[in-house]
Amino acid sequence: MSKPSSFRLLRSLALLGALSGTVAQLMIGYHNNNKKFFHPTTSSTFKLVKLGNVNVTFLDKTNLLGYDGQDMAQLGKYRVETRLGMITHCNSANFNDVDGIIGFGWANQNRSAAILKTLTTKSRPHWDIVQRQDFVPMPRKFAFTADDSIGELQLGGYEPDSVAEPMQMFPMAGYAYGVNVTSIKFGNVELLDFMGNHHAYVGEFDSGTTCLLIPNSTVNGTFKRNPFEILLNEQNKGGTFPLVYTIGGETFEIAYEECVEPAETAMILGDPWFRKWIVLHDLVDLKDKKMGLALRNPSYKLGVETDSSATLSQHSQYRANKGRSQELAEFNPLSKVRAHRRITSAKSALTMGLYQGQAVDKVALESQSRVTYNIKLSIGTPPQPLQVIFDTGSFMLAVFADPAPEGMKPILDAQVGSYEDSESPWGQISQELSWRIQGLNRTALIGANLIFIALIVGAVFSLMSRRRSQEKYQELHQLEEMVK
Repeated sequence: MSKPSSFRLLRSLALLGALSGTVAQLMIGYHNNNKKFFHPTTSSTFKLVKLGNVNVTFLDKTNLLGYDGQDMAQLGKYRVETRLGMITHCNSANFNDVDGIIGFGWANQNRSAAILKTLTTKSRPHWDIVQRQDFVPMPRKFAFTADDSIGELQLGGYEPDSVAEPMQMFPMAGYAYGVNVTSIKFGNVELLDFMGNHHAYVGEFDSGTTCLLIPNSTVNGTFKRNPFEILLNEQNKGGTFPLVYTIGGETFEIAYEECVEPAETAMILGDPWFRKWIVLHDLVDLKDKKMGLALRNPSYKLGVETDSSATLSQHSQYRANKGRSQELAEFNPLSKVRAHRRITSAKSALTMGLYQGQAVDKVALESQSRVTYNIKLSIGTPPQPLQVIFDTGSFMLAVFADPAPEGMKPILDAQVGSYEDSESPWGQISQELSWRIQGLNRTALIGANLIFIALIVGAVFSLMSRRRSQEKYQELHQLEEMVK
């Protein structure tokens, strides 16, 4: 029987037998040919928070070391003071030529490390941070979309000109940016054959997952039959239909040519969704969070950025002429940021990582290729531009950096236990990552972007391979990234 060529049911690059050789490849060491490290000594607003607070070791011996800092961060036209991780050491080639990571996941704890929380509020009192007086917080929503060559992050909402139809809104489900999927059809065949009282399954949007991920098990009796196996069998019969998802009574069609991979329990609405629709993440009402979908306008030009200098604080003459109240009334909160799309070979064999004895956050599936979106983030005063990975599957902000300025006194004592561990932004993983960790045995928590783990980051990779008699595919189930 020939292999299906589309809805590419991808085989992993590495077999378990080749794992040791791949791990050896990881240990070559990190390099950054672009030399884009953050230099804290040249920033007049840099503050040292805590030395030695970043120390993450993976089971494949990948090690990240660094410290916590505090400085100004500018994304689009929003400039805020925030805390972030400073990575000074990495012994793995996994992170080559990466300047950092900006996670746009949400966590609402007092010391949550989520940059999305910092961007959308006037102060972070548990960090003793109050934004400048004329700072206008970003509305707590953002959209992301892409094509085959470029992506666009829309801060504060979505660009009306970018949609070809009204935005359809759905209740957010699960512990990340998910929606309830009630049906997936391949032709006339239903893939989600629910058992008993089960009527929907959470599909999570993740811009860093290259393919569509479909559960490759019955998920503890959620389904009567294995959804991925149903799809595989139908394709072996010669079917070439699109996948039709039903969400909130509305149908969404994914072309047959897009790739599909098996996952142990996760359902991921990955890169193919972002390349067809404008995907809105609306957290304005934290008690009624929503996801939005609208077809992208085919004539809309992606990547035309909003002027990053168009901030209220920099328009002093305008303010003098028109006054603060009129300026606020005319202020447009929408800010568009260009995202550079990169597809790289997934050569790394990833294994479970632990931090303080606990497995960390995300689940990643190894693919033949991985897509990442890099956006411009400037740190410090004057701003130092960096290209960092945009990730909706985590909420960490961290950059590669030079060592802390010699002799600078940290805000927090470096002695173990003095970081108010029960409330620290990184120390109490189980609390700070509750939006992703709860329900672990149900959804296996996902979202793979690049396996960069910043700041306190660790990634959990659990490798599982399945070999079928037809040898149509092989699955690697990996747990990736978590921030401490």
